[in-house]
Amino acid sequence: MLAPLPVRAADYFLTIGGGYSPAGNQASLENNVLFFQRVLDETNLDQRHNDVFFSDGSANGADVQVIDPQTIPKANRLMAEFFGSRSSLGLSYRNHRIPEVRGSTRPENIRKWFDEVGVTMTTGDRLLLFVTAHGNKSADSKDPYNTTIATWNNSSIKMREFVSLLDRLAVGVDVVAIMVQCHSGGFAKLIYNGGDPDRGLSPQRRCAFFATVHDRPAAGCTPEVDESSYVEYSTYFWAALSGRSRTGDPINPPDYNHDGIVSFDEAHAYTILTADTIDLPIKTSGEFLSQYSKFAEGDSELLSNEESYDLVLSLATTTQAAILEGLSEQLNLTGNDRLVGAWKALEEGRRRGRSRRRAPESSSEQLRRKIAGDLKRKWPELANVVNPVSIELMTSRAAEFVAAIEKHRDYKRYRELADKPKPDSTKQNVKYDRFLRVADNVLLAENLRRLGDEERIAQYEALVAAESGSLAQ
Repeated sequence: MLAPLPVRAADYFLTIGGGYSPAGNQASLENNVLFFQRVLDETNLDQRHNDVFFSDGSANGADVQVIDPQTIPKANRLMAEFFGSRSSLGLSYRNHRIPEVRGSTRPENIRKWFDEVGVTMTTGDRLLLFVTAHGNKSADSKDPYNTTIATWNNSSIKMREFVSLLDRLAVGVDVVAIMVQCHSGGFAKLIYNGGDPDRGLSPQRRCAFFATVHDRPAAGCTPEVDESSYVEYSTYFWAALSGRSRTGDPINPPDYNHDGIVSFDEAHAYTILTADTIDLPIKTSGEFLSQYSKFAEGDSELLSNEESYDLVLSLATTTQAAILEGLSEQLNLTGNDRLVGAWKALEEGRRRGRSRRRAPESSSEQLRRKIAGDLKRKWPELANVVNPVSIELMTSRAAEFVAAIEKHRDYKRYRELADKPKPDSTKQNVKYDRFLRVADNVLLAENLRRLGDEERIAQYEALVAAESGSLAQ
């Protein structure tokens, strides 16, 4: 059984960030690290033990991929939009801007940190781990949860190896992990010795929060420099804990239980409710329930996954209830049979997603082609963007070219349609998945209690308590 919550001695912060190469090291990964560091600064935490490993470390090479279309002249942007491609427009590379990095993310550097720093941690210390990198699914179909963190120079760290590093820490060390890489959910197995459920729960108090499950990519990696456009998991998680968005705007703190503190669990819930992405966020208590609880079978006294919504809501924690009620409103789910309704909507969405029917051309695309056609009649040379006349229209005749497009009778309507956010059925569909996953965990937690294994119940409650911690605790 896990020990009672200890009096904390010291916090250790370990950040593993960046891509596997310059082409895979997008600006958003750099900005995620910088945002996390700002959050730590604003919460006045003791950062004597704050180590960051990022991409190529302290090397001077151009290792970060950035895109800033606004640095490109308007004539060039319009030429790309109407007659070429906007892909990689404004793309460049530069050295990263993260101060005082300890080293690159090469696996040997991470191992060395555990050998040199991890070994100094003692009972009561807390390791807060943040991974903002790329990740890959397991290469072994028989071991699908052994996903990876992609590290510098096309290397990687597998889940089981990483958990073996955590296993070296003193038993009394607490571990809190936030992982936002693709397939990050495989690392939910870190609560077990060696990442293997058959070896039992680790005696360390470990909890973690993940952007998505083991078999899905995650949202968010982009070379765009405009942070207001970022919608990945950590954008919302750190905002919830700090009370400010990554652009500095205040948010309403998601203190769902009104205790005056935003917990990790509440930040996770806020992300589930707020992030309009493809992600299916999970946490370690859900992993525990999937291993040690179950749904009703036949005439069992256990609950099924088709119980009434009123029953689910009555069993939910305050945070779970906030998610269920919030997603019900977003998805227009009503009535006592909304679990079944959500499942049917999810299945219908998946069926539509598998359709091979070609999507009709959008209204904005029709207008774009019409405007381009009209300009080609005026300047036939636009059939090739490197034609000397086309080049003149982007340079010495740029004002004439821009005016011809912006004064076109259909341009205003085109701009309105083109800039309007496009509906994404995948993002809508995943919200049903989020709703059902939370409802399932409510029911599985009750079934765990009904199964009556006091040791497992105590382990689960200790895990939930750890997830209810906060940056300041």
